[in-house]
Amino acid sequence: MTCCQSKRTMDIYDRAKESSDDYLKTIYILSHDNNDPVRVTDIARLMGYTKASVSRAVRNLLCDRKITLTQNKRVLLTPVGLSEAKAVYEKNRFFRDILVGAGVDGKTADSEACKMEHALCTDSFEKLQRFFSETKQQPCD
Repeated sequence: MTCCQSKRTMDIYDRAKESSDDYLKTIYILSHDNNDPVRVTDIARLMGYTKASVSRAVRNLLCDRKITLTQNKRVLLTPVGLSEAKAVYEKNRFFRDILVGAGVDGKTADSEACKMEHALCTDSFEKLQRFFSETKQQPCD
């Protein structure tokens, strides 16, 4: 495999991971943080995708064991999916709050926070959270 092929494979993996994260976050938001079953139609509406696209993603998430389906075909997060969804949502809210606090309008902050949530590994994100937490607690000189 050449360097270009390797990078292309990684790009495809990264996009698939981002897509999976976005679906998990959307399901988490729609479930009202308590893992209520979610309809595919509602996922499609919130994300602006077709039901066919969402159904394809649901199949992938089922194969990855991040969701299950109820008898009436509603989506539920598994413990693994719920954990991942919460982590992505936490990153999103963290970045959105920083952007809005810095004066960025809400719509732009939503869009950019969605991009930022995928850019950092867990370790870097936790260090950034700690840094901001410590900075807020220090008295002004």
